[in-house]
Amino acid sequence: MRMTGLRLRDFRGYKQVLLSPPEGVTVLVGENGAGKTNLLEAVHLCCLGKSHRTSNDKEMIRRDQETAAVQLTVERMDGKHEVGVRLFENARRRKIVYVNGKTASRIGELMGHATCVIFSPEDLGLVKDGPQTRRRFLDMLLSQEQRSYFYALQTYTSALKQRNALLKQGDLRQLPAWDEQLAAAAAPVVRLRREAGIQLNKKAQTHYRYIGGKEEEVFSLRYQGPLAESEDPAQDMLRGLRASREEDQRRQTTCFGPHRDELELLLCGEPLNAFGSQGQMRTAALSMKLAAFDLLEAIQGEPPLLLLDDVLSELDPDRRRRLIARIGRAQALLTCTDQADFIGARPACVLRVENGEIHQTE
Repeated sequence: MRMTGLRLRDFRGYKQVLLSPPEGVTVLVGENGAGKTNLLEAVHLCCLGKSHRTSNDKEMIRRDQETAAVQLTVERMDGKHEVGVRLFENARRRKIVYVNGKTASRIGELMGHATCVIFSPEDLGLVKDGPQTRRRFLDMLLSQEQRSYFYALQTYTSALKQRNALLKQGDLRQLPAWDEQLAAAAAPVVRLRREAGIQLNKKAQTHYRYIGGKEEEVFSLRYQGPLAESEDPAQDMLRGLRASREEDQRRQTTCFGPHRDELELLLCGEPLNAFGSQGQMRTAALSMKLAAFDLLEAIQGEPPLLLLDDVLSELDPDRRRRLIARIGRAQALLTCTDQADFIGARPACVLRVENGEIHQTE
């Protein structure tokens, strides 16, 4: 997959920008706050319909403007794909998604046309934060892999909200009907997460061993949840909801289901977030992202876009060299504040970002 064009209008600090990166690595150099990360955010928005930095779409609209637009064009083995998103300052207007020149009726139609994996300093949260961060990582990966997963997750989330609303209202008459819907929606979510967990574990172990450079350090991850071992997730979900109904009523929320799932991260059999060093945690996070990259490449038959937001400066020279060796086959956008940070990256193009403008370096 190759990005051939990225167009921004009134997005973050950019009034209007057209970026046409070459194959290989494009380095974006600039001071903190210059707008480098905004370009990566725009690509992520076009691939997944959401930012990797904020859940508030209005934050992505340039100050004093009512709307913002981003458009991404990629060349794939099956031809050109063009996707775009338009955002509105007015909260009553929903964002609009475009796919190949047509308005999409659902945001799910965006998935799979352009795919990306982003590396950022915040990735340490994959290890340090709570289960929700790791579920989001899994959900973003699977949504790009299979549009059906995105729709299944939407269905489950919608049914969960309805059931929780009934619990808060104390209206229990409709609970059995929503239990059925929630159980049916849970099954594909669990099955796909479980399979992804197995594949991620295999690949992340290999990447950790390579990047870390220490054979004795064994990293592993394991999908966990109330239905993780279930052979019939729909029926077991239904039984679990019935068994937890009294607790649900008391807490006024649904206590059983895949919305409580977790990816357990271990180093030599011990919880990584409790016993791992900062370097080990960072290597584990990088390994998980590289594993996601591998899974997307395997299912698509071509590598996704790579977005590296100031991550090389966080790594020692050996880890930096090993990471670059792992990602060399993909087109990448790499940000840094100092040209010394990308030594070894062999960029095809170096651009300087200043005050919402992009300039070719000498």
